[in-house]
Amino acid sequence: MRETVHNCRFCGKPIMVVVWGIYRKVVVDAEAVMVAADPEGEEYVRIDGTKIRAREVPYESEEKAEPAYRVHRKTCGVRA
Repeated sequence: MRETVHNCRFCGKPIMVVVWGIYRKVVVDAEAVMVAADPEGEEYVRIDGTKIRAREVPYESEEKAEPAYRVHRKTCGVRA
């Protein structure tokens, strides 16, 4: 699995493409955030490509959390 940082051609933010399985890809923001599992939360992607419903927590939080990436289409700022 290769992760290289690129710039989004629409908004210019740094992005990565997470690849898992055969022909499975997802574009994510390049910066990882700490998330805690929450069934009412947003969709995040782990480094191995699995998805998790979670909410963002601060890095200093005592809560059990893991690093994950935010799906870029939710933060791009450019409407298709």
